[in-house]
Amino acid sequence: MATSPEILVEIPSPENPNALGRWWWRALVGVALIAGLVIIVKVTEPRFPPIEWAEQAGPTGSINLDSLVATSDGFAVLSGMTAEGVLLWSSTDGSAWVSQPLQDAPSQLASHDDGLIAHSVRRGRVLEPSENGWVETQETVVFPEEVRSRQGSGRPSLIATEEGLLAMSLFGDVWWSEDLEGFDTVVSDPDWGPGVELPFTSECRPPIRTSPDVPPVVSTDSGFVAMISSNPAEPFGIWPVCEPRVWLSDDGQNWVESDTDPALGDGAYVFNLAWRDGIFTAVGGVGIGQPSAWTSTDGQRWEPISFFSDLEDVDLFTVEAGPAGWVMLGQGSDETTTAGWTSLDGQCWSTIPLNISGIDTAITSEHILIIDRSSYPEIWQGTMTGGTGSC
Repeated sequence: MATSPEILVEIPSPENPNALGRWWWRALVGVALIAGLVIIVKVTEPRFPPIEWAEQAGPTGSINLDSLVATSDGFAVLSGMTAEGVLLWSSTDGSAWVSQPLQDAPSQLASHDDGLIAHSVRRGRVLEPSENGWVETQETVVFPEEVRSRQGSGRPSLIATEEGLLAMSLFGDVWWSEDLEGFDTVVSDPDWGPGVELPFTSECRPPIRTSPDVPPVVSTDSGFVAMISSNPAEPFGIWPVCEPRVWLSDDGQNWVESDTDPALGDGAYVFNLAWRDGIFTAVGGVGIGQPSAWTSTDGQRWEPISFFSDLEDVDLFTVEAGPAGWVMLGQGSDETTTAGWTSLDGQCWSTIPLNISGIDTAITSEHILIIDRSSYPEIWQGTMTGGTGSC
């Protein structure tokens, strides 16, 4: 039998046997280089701060900086008494200011709709914006006799909203006016607080105690929130408010007490309160002068803001909210230094440069003003840059 010839299959060798391996290696190196470049760019890209600060001279002459308010298109502040009477200074950005005299020698300003109420202890006049400044209307406001225009804390006794005007006294009385022509009593002492039969056992020991004062009250898009001392001997408020109880109102006229007791915990004290975009912020401390800040979404359940939990040698006195965000201000325990922080959302906080000093502030959508009481009328102007900051 014949033997079949052996079949040989020749496989041609590739011209470059390592070409495929080198292709994959080059691809991997290219991907790695691109990823590294992205990381380098990300790490080294400029991080624009959310605010740029500049020192401004502010209005000239004797200025009542207690009356600084944000308006619909900038800022406004009153002068002291001058040869022309009391002047209203206004500015769109906090750097260039114009003035005009006002009638009736008002001592305070309150924002009202797109306008202002310039008022003294008993009377106020409504101001409306115009192309040439502010126009005094013939609409006047006569306040109840017990109302004072300003308190030791710096908190105003008047809160103006689109629905009406809330006025308060040192004695726990609250009035409401829908048309600014007359006031109805909505809270009478001792309606505030838990009642006089409860003993006061607070562990609250704030660094400062002053005279009786109106409580921290803020208006929101759904009503009002107030913090009232739980001390029966202080049924309305002392500055600061010790172990506060929270009271709420949908309309400024009917008030109910929250069921949280105490709202911020044992030994807590509050100097001030602010609200913006569904977030509340309160500043004060706990125990013997330990500074603290709290946040809440409903005004009833509060949580400490962890960013401020390790503060030392600083007392937190001021918190303010406006269209551009939040400002918190404090003073060193030695009473010679100040400190401050800003936030775009009430959650992430950035430290204000140490050379900026002040304990009062006002905020618009584009600018922040911080004023320094120790060197009238020095003003620090913050301009919003669109940056996100460190968070």
